[in-house]
Amino acid sequence: MKTLIVGASGAIGRAVSLAFREDELILHANDGRERLRHLIDDENLSATLLPCDLTDREAVESWVQDMPDVDRMVYVAGHALHGLVVDQSMDELDRLYDVHVRAMIRLIQSVVASKPYNHHLDIVIVSSVWGEVGAAAEVFYSTVKAAQLGFVKAFAREAGPFNVRINAVTPGWIDTPMNDTVEESKQSVLDDIPLGRLGAAKDVANTIRFLCSPDASYMTGTVLRIDGGWQ
Repeated sequence: MKTLIVGASGAIGRAVSLAFREDELILHANDGRERLRHLIDDENLSATLLPCDLTDREAVESWVQDMPDVDRMVYVAGHALHGLVVDQSMDELDRLYDVHVRAMIRLIQSVVASKPYNHHLDIVIVSSVWGEVGAAAEVFYSTVKAAQLGFVKAFAREAGPFNVRINAVTPGWIDTPMNDTVEESKQSVLDDIPLGRLGAAKDVANTIRFLCSPDASYMTGTVLRIDGGWQ
């Protein structure tokens, strides 16, 4: 099996890479490409590194043209943005949109269009619980994450007859560097999580592995929340 992981250099991307370590991997990163090279070497992965700046539309266009046929695609790429809407610029919104929505859709267009009709393709998009319920001071981020979920639900209806399944996961507070804020914030969140712990990157990776497995063969357009009952 050949698995493409977009945004593989982050904590969740790394966990997903290890969850699919038996596959032939195509790993994407931009700033974190050195971390990916170390991961490939340290874990002895069968992997090809395909870097790209997802905010550069011309670079994305060239990148998708070079993409080989794959059996699975996991889109983990993204970054957070904190602050009030009135203090944020349209350039910041454009950057979020390019990474979370535009590059994702352009890549899916290319991968789906190039595959043989009878070739099965599993796609999983890593969105966020904020894409479902929204978050103050993360309104732009919540907006692009909600757009991802809208795409998943609609595209599942369109792509199902072409042997394509697409699903999404919406992690809550996962204990990663992106969420590594002050300890008081972590403790406040932890107090509100019924399962009594922060999520781990492996929790997300294991759910993605399930969605790409034969056990989930009748699931498409599904959104699975991974938040320990928080929201």
